[in-house]
Amino acid sequence: MAMTVDILDRDISIGRRRRDAPRPFEVEETFWGYVVRARQAMPVLLLAGQVLAWSLGIVLVVAGAGLWVLPATAGAADVLPLRIGASVVFLAFAAILLWFASRGTESELQVDTAQGEVREVVRNRAGKPTLVGRYGFDSIGGVFLERHAGGSKALSGQATLVLRYRNTAQTLPVAIGSETHLAALRDRLGRDLMVRGRAAPMPDRQRAA
Repeated sequence: MAMTVDILDRDISIGRRRRDAPRPFEVEETFWGYVVRARQAMPVLLLAGQVLAWSLGIVLVVAGAGLWVLPATAGAADVLPLRIGASVVFLAFAAILLWFASRGTESELQVDTAQGEVREVVRNRAGKPTLVGRYGFDSIGGVFLERHAGGSKALSGQATLVLRYRNTAQTLPVAIGSETHLAALRDRLGRDLMVRGRAAPMPDRQRAA
């Protein structure tokens, strides 16, 4: 009997700790709906890669401009095509590196109940948003939890809340966390998508480039 009580106390304690643990995502209320965003910190390797890309991009821009600052040589007419070609190559690589360096890394899902659509957005460190995809409520075929079986210890006992696009295998992740934290958000999304999707069907708008 004492062992049974101890087991029950332990299970209750574990359940209480899971409920009291901070959620790995947040829901921000807006006048048009709400935004779901992760609280996870930016990966160190990605941050280092963006800093390196920014530095190399600036170096290539300076190198491309420096080709036209150099004094002309005796064979300037012959060198001109080489200068133009090298400048184009330097600036093209610089544009790619600077784009990657300024690319958003913080993802969020905007649930617009006023317009009846879900927007997938990423923000960079300066807070500038980039629209990745737009989906009408009527194009969402379901809201469910994908449980993480095995894998890394960081995801052990957690699940991912996802939206299914129509009746296909394509899914859109919403948030990662414990099932206790995700259950309320799953129910809210399901209710909003069902009511608004039936009331005013929206045109199907797929993922942006």
